[in-house]
Amino acid sequence: MAHLTPAEQIEQSYDLAMMALANYLTQKRDASATVDRLISILDRDSLRDAITEVLVDSRVHPRPKADETARRKNRAAGPSA
Repeated sequence: MAHLTPAEQIEQSYDLAMMALANYLTQKRDASATVDRLISILDRDSLRDAITEVLVDSRVHPRPKADETARRKNRAAGPSA
């Protein structure tokens, strides 16, 4: 089994939750079974760990905002002639 990155684990859980909802909407599962399935997907230690890791990483290594990136590029380009 391949090791998933935290972002991939979150995406996989999202996909599983969407499939559970689709099964409910197409009447393959009743509401109670759907809620039980959603709880089992969301109540995983691995999902909580993945979310925590992504949140901590975003705090430690924040991405520059779009306007910051543009200013940096303009400064690096120097004065225009």
